[in-house]
Parts: sequence; C-alpha cells; structure tokens
Amino acid sequence: MDRKQAKQKFVLPHLGQRIIKTGIAVFLCLVIYWLRDFQGLVTQSTVAAIICIQPNRTDTITTSINRVIGTLLGAAWAVLFLLMLVFLDGKGIHPHILLVYIVMSLGIVITLYSTVVLKKTDSASLAAIVFICIVAIYPDYETPFEMTMNRIIDTIIGIVVAGLVNSITLPRRKHKEDLFFIRSQDLVPDRYSHASSNVLVILNRLIEEGANICLISKWAPAFMISQMGVMDINVPVIVMDGAALYDIPNRRYLRVIPLKYEAVNFLRKFFRELGLSYAAYEVRDSSLMIYRGGRINQAEREEYELMKYSPYRNYVEGDFGRDNKICFIRVIDRDEIIDELELRLKGMLSRGRYRIVKRPQHRLENYSGLYFYNPEATVERCKQALIDHLEEENHIKIVPIDMTGSDHYISENESIALLNKVRQIYEPVRVPWEK
Repeated sequence: MDRKQAKQKFVLPHLGQRIIKTGIAVFLCLVIYWLRDFQGLVTQSTVAAIICIQPNRTDTITTSINRVIGTLLGAAWAVLFLLMLVFLDGKGIHPHILLVYIVMSLGIVITLYSTVVLKKTDSASLAAIVFICIVAIYPDYETPFEMTMNRIIDTIIGIVVAGLVNSITLPRRKHKEDLFFIRSQDLVPDRYSHASSNVLVILNRLIEEGANICLISKWAPAFMISQMGVMDINVPVIVMDGAALYDIPNRRYLRVIPLKYEAVNFLRKFFRELGLSYAAYEVRDSSLMIYRGGRINQAEREEYELMKYSPYRNYVEGDFGRDNKICFIRVIDRDEIIDELELRLKGMLSRGRYRIVKRPQHRLENYSGLYFYNPEATVERCKQALIDHLEEENHIKIVPIDMTGSDHYISENESIALLNKVRQIYEPVRVPWEK
C-alpha cells in the first residue's frame, strides 16, 4: 500500500497551518489583553488577527494594510457621528431612535463612498464594519475619542500579532519523492483558454518550492504553454494524450511514440477518397510539424488562423513520407460525418492498428474530431516512462500520485482546491498527534 492510499483512509481532513496559526494569533491577543489588565476591546484585536492571517506572508501584509485603512476611515466617520450626538445632547435635543438609525445608515453609505473616492475599495467592508461597531452602542457610549482610540489600538495589536505569527514557519517536511500528475483540463476550461491568475500563482508557488508536478494534456505543447503562460516547470509534461513527453524549458521531446507508416498511409488514402480534411502531426528534431491534406473546412481553417503564428508548431507545405514520425493524425468535421466515419473505421481491418479518440471541438458547435494514435501511445505508459526517467536522474524512488479531478473542468474554485490538496500532501504541517 503506497502513502497515497494510506492517506485516503483518514476520515478527518488535514489540519492546515493557517488554522493552527489563527489559533496561535488569537491566543496571543488574549494574553496581551490579560497583560493590559483587561483594558481595551479584546474582540477587536482577535477579529483583526483572524482576518489578517492569510495563506502566505504577502497576502497577510496586503490584508493588514487594508484593515488599518478601513479602521481609520470607519473610526473617523464614527467619531464625527458620536460628536454630533454629544453636541445634540448638550443642547438638550434627543432625536427619536429611528431617526438616529436612519443617520447611522447614511453614515454607512458615506463611509463606503469615501473608500471609493480615495480609491481604497478593498477597505470598504472593513471601514463599514468599524463604523457600525462603534456607533451601534448608542446611547450607551462613553467619550467618542476614548472609544475610537481603543478600537484603533486593539485593531493594530491584532494586525501586528497576525503579521508576526504568519512569519513563523511551522515544522513540516517536503516530500520531494512525490510526483503529482495533474490534467490541464482540471485547471482550464478548454485548450484555447488561459489558466486564471489565482491558479497560476498557486501552481507556480508549488513548483518554486520544489513540488514535482507533471501536467497532462490531450493537445500539443503549444496549447499547454499558451494556457499556463510563463512557468518554470521542473518536470517534463505529457502531451498529445500520451503520444509524447515534452521538456518545456529545453523545448525538446524526451519520448515519442509515433504511428506506423502503414497505419498513417492507410488513413491518408482513406480520407482522400472520402474528400475529408485531415492533419498529421510529426515530431522532427524537437519541433512539431503539421501536414494538412484534403479540402480545408471551416473547423480546420479557424484553427489554422488561430495557431499559425505559434512559435511551437510549424505548418508544412507538401506531404510526409515513410521516415516522418507521425505522432497522431486527426480529422475534424461535422458531428454526423464524424459519427459515420467512426463506425466505418471500427468495422474495418484497421482495428488494433490505432487508438481512436473522439472529441468535441470547443468554440465550434456541431463539430467533432477523430484522433488516431499508436495503441501503445497512452498516458499511463508515458507516466511510467517519466517515473523511470526521474528515478534514474535523481536516484530516488518516485511516489506517483494521481490528482485527477472530475471528467470535465468545473470552476476556478475546484482548480484551487485541487492545488491546495497537492500542497497538503507535498508539504504537510506536522503536529504531535499526526504520524
């Protein structure tokens, strides 16, 4: 039984370091409250600490700054509001409580609007919370300035405590023997889309911290590079649905499983006889060459116009020969044509010569594609080849961990949850009761 299977037996979820640090920060705020002889507003300091504890130091600093700005803005408007009430009380004027509540609500509007004017909208909700927390105790209030200063002091205490606690590194061990397999379809909606900035930040941070992450794509390297942007990927990626291993930093193919020439030649003649458009993908000297044949339909034309300027692929005029290593050949057409073609091919003697996959074409309604690979060109075989390569290169026993998500892309939140799960396995926080 490997470590991944053992982890799946645990009923309770992993105890993350953010939870632990939040508990420590709250405890320190309570201790400070005790050392101050129970002076001030302890709820304010603890709430500030809870809000400001973030997964990383940069987020904590940003949240802390927003918290200070929000506190000062909300407190300033609250002081003005309470001073107005003190002035009215001094004149013997006691407005009806409903009128006071109306003015409080208008104070919320003014507080929020002031954050817009000052271009500090990230502090808007915090400013409104501080304002209402100060003024809502009316008419049981002390001096406005004393109340406001207590709130500001305790907020700063919580912010400082959160910053100090979040700078502490809890005991943990990086499992550098782990190799995480993640499909690109779990991170981006389709091959033409780009991964969100939030997903890329988490993914890049994991890679920078030494996590071995192998991305798996159904498509050629150009699509993955476009989807993921600039990344210092430290592990070769599986591309073309298992037909090749590609080293992105060095722009070279480590492993290619091409179709046999007889199988490719059969498809070429067959498509030409039917008058269908097709494309054959060849790896040559670590470059991807694309041969197009037959009439060019709408689907082929749109993809060609979109990808012809890509630096990671080359469209070749002419035809391929016996010495060309064709990784796969594909045909794209209307759904009804592809369905009929699939039935005809499965009933012919070509069975066993190909691994055939049918895929819908994103951004092209009612169009599908048939993709033909060598039967030995599979993702599982590529995974094993990569494991063997890394074990030989790093002289360690690799622990493969499949992080496959759902069958289709769901949402950015699901992608982030998947990457957070990778972090929990790769770099778990060690607490006394965890083995």
